[in-house]
Amino acid sequence: MRRAPRQIPTAAEWARTLPRGARVPWSELEAHVLREHPAVLRLMGPAAAGVRASRPGFRAMLGVGIVLGGVVLLAIVWAPIWGLATLSGDAFGVRDVDGAVAVPVAGVSLLVAAVLQLGLLVRALRGRPDAAGIGGGTAVLAVLIGIGTALVGARQDVPAWTAWVGLAAAVAALGLANVVLARVLPHRTAPPRPRDAASPGDRLDRDRALDEAIAALPEAERTRLLDDRRRAIEWLRLQGTVSPDEAARAMRAPLGRLGAST
Repeated sequence: MRRAPRQIPTAAEWARTLPRGARVPWSELEAHVLREHPAVLRLMGPAAAGVRASRPGFRAMLGVGIVLGGVVLLAIVWAPIWGLATLSGDAFGVRDVDGAVAVPVAGVSLLVAAVLQLGLLVRALRGRPDAAGIGGGTAVLAVLIGIGTALVGARQDVPAWTAWVGLAAAVAALGLANVVLARVLPHRTAPPRPRDAASPGDRLDRDRALDEAIAALPEAERTRLLDDRRRAIEWLRLQGTVSPDEAARAMRAPLGRLGAST
């Protein structure tokens, strides 16, 4: 049986999860009110980040990105191993392979490893030399691929096999360079970047854009959203989480301005 996707709770449902007497994050409550309107949530800033991240579409895209990133990373890290496996059978007399195919395949894996090592080298020179393990492992595999390429290439007279051996030597040198830099260079921690305070003009522009986005909603939808917010506030008042005066102030706040009004 297919399980239904997890829905973001309404504001009234979310309010019931707050501990009695807890401080009410009004902006987050309003983000739950507007949970079905991503364009409005984007204008609400950090207060709506949690609600936006809970949307099914956002989670699906995040999952796809993680899977694709994992596949790419796996291909990069394991490329030298694949290249070595391609050559190892013939190089060590276990089984015969076609050197005209195996040597270029191993060479392509070395090209992938070279790109990885160059990226790690740049990272090390910028003060983050933390890839000694990857560099050392890749260097060892590159040496083994170079030996296998030389054996297969010389035995089967594979065209340009010496160039592939030279590439293996270059990748091994890059890996060793990463190992050395990881041991020699100091780790430089970048200072935290200060958050730029929004100027009054920026805040006015953002507030105006938010008001326009709210005004663009159909009147019936605004009424429905305000009713959801009213029920959430009423629950908080009945539980004693907010005072009657604070609840009345929150009720009067324009849609989209609950956090600023309370």
